[in-house]
Amino acid sequence: MKKLVLGAVFSTISFSAISASMQDQLSAIAQAEQQGKKEEQRQRDAYEARMNREIQQAKQRKAAATAAANRKAQALAAERKARQDKLDAEAVHDKQRDQGYEDELRSLEIQRQKLALAREEARVKRENEFIDQELKNKSASTDLIQSQADSNRNLSEGGRDLLKSEGKAKEEKASGWFN
Repeated sequence: MKKLVLGAVFSTISFSAISASMQDQLSAIAQAEQQGKKEEQRQRDAYEARMNREIQQAKQRKAAATAAANRKAQALAAERKARQDKLDAEAVHDKQRDQGYEDELRSLEIQRQKLALAREEARVKRENEFIDQELKNKSASTDLIQSQADSNRNLSEGGRDLLKSEGKAKEEKASGWFN
């Protein structure tokens, strides 16, 4: 029995030693598992943080690109507007110049019409004088024709009278005593 008791005591001691050793091993395994989970969690957190940073950087790049594109579009729009404003200003200036030229042409045409009207009014006012002048011209023309006709008639009558008197003189000479 002593052997049995002694075997029981040894087995208890060895069992408790084994059991303590197993407990330590289980504890070490649990601790290792915890550390593995923590390391895994840390790596997962680091990965998520890195992904979040990359997403943020991508968003920032996209926002910067969008802002640059907007600035470029605004600059182009401003340049286009400035060009259009310049063209509009030139068109307005040309239109004003053309209108000024047309106004001057109308003014000159109105002055010409006024002069023509004044000339016509003066002619109408002096129409009687013009008629009298034309009648005088016609009368003078008629007088000239009449005087030429009279002159021609006088010449022909003078020639006839001359011929008659020469004829009478010859007749008297021929009928005289001393022939």
